Amino acid sequence: MIGRDEHLLSPTPKASLCNRLLGIELRRVREAAGFTMADLAARSSQFPAVVNRLEKGLTNELVTDPTVQCAWGPLATSMVDVLCRASERIDIFAPLGINPALGRLDADRCTAYVLESATVDRRDVTLRVLQHAAGVYPGIEHHPLTRFSLPDGTAVVFYAYVHAARFTQEPDHLLAAHTLFEQLAQFTRHRRPR
Repeated sequence: MIGRDEHLLSPTPKASLCNRLLGIELRRVREAAGFTMADLAARSSQFPAVVNRLEKGLTNELVTDPTVQCAWGPLATSMVDVLCRASERIDIFAPLGINPALGRLDADRCTAYVLESATVDRRDVTLRVLQHAAGVYPGIEHHPLTRFSLPDGTAVVFYAYVHAARFTQEPDHLLAAHTLFEQLAQFTRHRRPR
């Protein structure tokens, strides 16, 4: 067993975005089953330290890709589901409406910024309305995006395109999303879900 798992126990683990999301889901399933890390380790013939690192998404891969781009399908929808479930905070810039792939939201932790003319028929988000007259619509500089803030203090930015989904933790994208939502909060009015 040591030889097979040595690569997972080395001192310099790395986390790719896919591994982190897989680890979040592994922990959710383990806890839902009522297992401790030691229980799962024993049932899977692993060390508890291996289960711990897997749940953190840590491996010794040299490439720790902070971005996943994929066609719409099971991988994309699974990643959206995991992020919607696991995030402490979800901020959505959706001037024309909220992407239907974003499910399992709640108004206490999710805010959507939409144009005043957008029709949004969802009660599970807090809406903030961008008024046309204010002249602050940032659609020219920014694509619709969602920022998922995870419990460990990190975030993932999600871009939904017609045929593809892009998830990233690249610092430039995280900074741009942070700046965008700070600006939007200043120029919107609050509208509670109906």
